[in-house]
Amino acid sequence: MADFILDAVLDGLKDGALSIPILFIAYLLMELLERSNRLNENILHSFSRKAGPALGGLLGVVPQCGISGAAATLFSTGSITVGTMLAVFFATSDEMLPIMLGALTGNGSVKVSSIVLIVLIVLSKAALGILLGYLVDAVLGKWFRTQKDIHSFCQREHCSCDEDEGSVWLSALRHTLKIAVMLILVTIGLNLLFGVIGVEKLSGTILSKPVIGDCILALFGLIPNCSVSVVLTEAYLSGIIGVGGLFAGLLSNAGIGLLVLFRTNKNQKENWIVVAALFLLSALAGSVISLICALI
Repeated sequence: MADFILDAVLDGLKDGALSIPILFIAYLLMELLERSNRLNENILHSFSRKAGPALGGLLGVVPQCGISGAAATLFSTGSITVGTMLAVFFATSDEMLPIMLGALTGNGSVKVSSIVLIVLIVLSKAALGILLGYLVDAVLGKWFRTQKDIHSFCQREHCSCDEDEGSVWLSALRHTLKIAVMLILVTIGLNLLFGVIGVEKLSGTILSKPVIGDCILALFGLIPNCSVSVVLTEAYLSGIIGVGGLFAGLLSNAGIGLLVLFRTNKNQKENWIVVAALFLLSALAGSVISLICALI
C-alpha cells in the first residue's frame, strides 16, 4: 500500500513538474501582453480567429501535457478564441506518441507499415483538431463573446501586473505555481483512483462496439489526467479497442486543459459548453472513423 501511494504521488509530481515550463511561458506571454502598448489581446484574438485553430492543432501534436493548460489560460484572458483552445484540446495526445514509438521499437524489428500508421494517426488528430477548431469558432464563437481581458484576469488572481516592469517574471511564476499545485493534487487523487479501480476493469467487449463504445471512450477521455492517454493507447495496442475508439478517447482527452479552464475561467456556463462540445465532437468523429473502418 505504501509503495502504491508513493508511486501515485511521484507520478503526480512528475506530471505537474513537466507542465510548469509550458504554463510559465503562457503566463509570461500574458504578462507581456498586458503591459504592451502596441500588442494587446484584441489584436491577438483577431489573429487567433483567422489562424489560431491551425496553429493550435499543430502545437497540440507535441507530446506535452502543459500545452493544453497554456491554451486554457490564454482563452480565459481573451487572448485566443474558443476554437483555437479546442483545436489544441482535440490534437493533444500526451503520452500516446511515446508509447506507440516505444511499442514499435520494443518488438526488435521496425515495420514500415507500423511507422506509417503512427504518422497517419498523429496527422489525422492534428487535421481533426484544426477542422473542428474552425467549426467551433464558426458555430459557437458568438456564444463566447463575454468580456475577457488580461487586466481583469490579473485582478481576480491578485497578482502584481500593475506594478513595475521588474515584477513580470515573479507575477508569471506566481500564476504558474498556483496552477501547478492544484494540478499536482488533482493528479495524485486521480492516480490513486485509477490504482484502486484497476485499468483492466475499464476494458470490456462493449468498448470495441461502434458508436456506443466510442461514446463511452469519449466520456472516459474527459477525465482531466495525462494518464488517460496511456490507458487508451495501451488498450488500442492490445486490441481491446479499435482505431475509432482510440480517436474518440484521445480527441476528448485534453490532459490538464479542462482543469486549468475551470480554474481560470469564471464563466462556468462557457466551461460546460466547452466540455459538451469536446465530448460530442469527439464521440462523433470516433463513431464516423469506426463505421468507415467497418465498411472497408
